Amino acid sequence: MNSPTAANAAEFGDADGKRLEALLAAPPLGAKSMAMDELQGFCVALATGPDGAPPPDWMSIVLGEPEETLGHVASPELVDLLDRYRLATARALDAGTLAIVPRQLRTGRVDHGDFCRGFLDGVESAPSDWFEAADPDEVAELLFPIEVVGDALDPSERAAYRPADWRRLVRDSADALPAAIARIADYWRIVRTPTQTMRREGSKVGRNDPCPCGSGRKFKQCHGRA
Repeated sequence: MNSPTAANAAEFGDADGKRLEALLAAPPLGAKSMAMDELQGFCVALATGPDGAPPPDWMSIVLGEPEETLGHVASPELVDLLDRYRLATARALDAGTLAIVPRQLRTGRVDHGDFCRGFLDGVESAPSDWFEAADPDEVAELLFPIEVVGDALDPSERAAYRPADWRRLVRDSADALPAAIARIADYWRIVRTPTQTMRREGSKVGRNDPCPCGSGRKFKQCHGRA
């Protein structure tokens, strides 16, 4: 049910987003399922990380339903929309065109908290542990602004900040989220595809051997000067 198909590869437009939002908010899901900003953060995390792919039960996590009852609450339309949304999010991330869509508050301000909490849910749901698949200190540093905005920082770490400093840190971290997400994506691309060691073809040319270019000079006086 969760495998991509030709239909899944179709573009995900604004109308699709509104329909998906309505289905997630409607009974029997409603409060159990992720809101759109939380879902976006979750899908962004699934597209990065050590696996670069979602766990088999990712839709169950999104909808807040056990895997065995998913077929009873998730219509084929909802499954299709979720799959296409996840794929569209991954494509936008790879293309560098991802736009984080925060929650709009009645005051006119925006709130990135649920996006970050959804992202952290995606980290925890990954088949491979993020902290075991790479340098744990580097991973912790990359996740720091997301944990700050998602109010998921360890209480002992948060206690080190005065209230005014904490508010400033949250604001600065929220402003830096697009760059933070891009760094995380780049980091895991490198970890998943490490640079291969180049091997020399043929025998090594000695410094005092004739240069292979045929100039008649020693290698060290010709192409070996570098």
